Amino acid sequence: MTIDNSGLWWPRLLPLLAATIAVGTDAWIVAGFLPALAGDMAVSTGTAGLSVTVFAVAYALGAPILAASTSPLRPRAIITVALVMLALANILCAVSGGFALFLAGRVFAALAASIVTPAAGVLAARVSGEERRGRALALVVAGLTVATAVGVPLGSALASVANWRSALVGVAALAVVAAILIHLTAPNPAPGRRQRLAERLAPLRQPRIVAILLLTSLGMASAYVPYTYIATLLPPGESGWLIGVLTAYGIGAVAGSLTSGSLTDRIGGNRTLTIAYVLMAVAFLVFASRPPAIIGMVAAAVWGAASWMQTPPQQHRLLAAAPTSGLVTIGTNASALYIGIAVGNALGGALLCAGPAVLCWVGAAGALAALVWNIVLSLTPAQEERDGDRGGDAQTAVHPDGR
Repeated sequence: MTIDNSGLWWPRLLPLLAATIAVGTDAWIVAGFLPALAGDMAVSTGTAGLSVTVFAVAYALGAPILAASTSPLRPRAIITVALVMLALANILCAVSGGFALFLAGRVFAALAASIVTPAAGVLAARVSGEERRGRALALVVAGLTVATAVGVPLGSALASVANWRSALVGVAALAVVAAILIHLTAPNPAPGRRQRLAERLAPLRQPRIVAILLLTSLGMASAYVPYTYIATLLPPGESGWLIGVLTAYGIGAVAGSLTSGSLTDRIGGNRTLTIAYVLMAVAFLVFASRPPAIIGMVAAAVWGAASWMQTPPQQHRLLAAAPTSGLVTIGTNASALYIGIAVGNALGGALLCAGPAVLCWVGAAGALAALVWNIVLSLTPAQEERDGDRGGDAQTAVHPDGR
């Protein structure tokens, strides 16, 4: 198939946007019905939250292996099959009668998601043309933030009107629709070259890269200590505001992801991350006081913005530290991101018995620790990072799961 890059290019990538919306909705939707899930499965809320940890771990471990093994296949076919897998995984979760089967379904879903997002980034990069690559990748990754703003609140609303199982069926239907759109309308370039797993893990041999990836994990762990348990952060009697709080978080996430790249270009990655970590700590301290729901919505928007402001500056830093293996390094960053989510969620589940405020205090402490680690990294930047923070080409518009 010959790829024509003339004229309007972005409409051809909209099916990929639908795919990442489905993946993003599935990744975070459990937060919208966690108490109901726990009650139905006869487990504690903290135990039910482990389903998010399991998802994140499976994604982090599966992404490099599956990206390497599927690299010689046509990306359109990869995405279509993986979306069908995602739909089946959600059906399995929806019909599960026990928590063990539910967890198995979440692992299956995570492995499917870990195939979709990197392949969507690769397909967007290959068909958009070099001069449009950054915008194409940004359009595709926007699906993940749109999912937090629209998909997750809608799933929570569906769960409250019917039940949590119907919300998962809804995600499965969304994945099927996205698969059909991909199969019928997405570009279909030739397969790429085969990658070895050693190539995917090569960045881990560089101490500077490892130090940067640790910051990614620490920052995301801090952001996700309370997220899955967000329903417990609302004052008693105000649980009806959950959908509003989730929507506010999602709107903040979209705003943060859209502004972070330009901020990194203008003031540098170090300063952008400093702003993000300070905002995150402040938002958590507000939530720790169990504020009225209206104030909680504002804090949730700030929290969402701060959480999603982290990725572009980290991408910039990684590209500067490893300019000859940028996309592979960015892919490794995606695994570090999900490892952070897994650690933060597991810590939140373990601390939930001490009270919701403790989760906020720990999240704030983690954000401040990330701030310190960011300062340490900024004291000894690579030459390319120093150039970038003085206004060079930040190259921030790279998909977080790129390869």
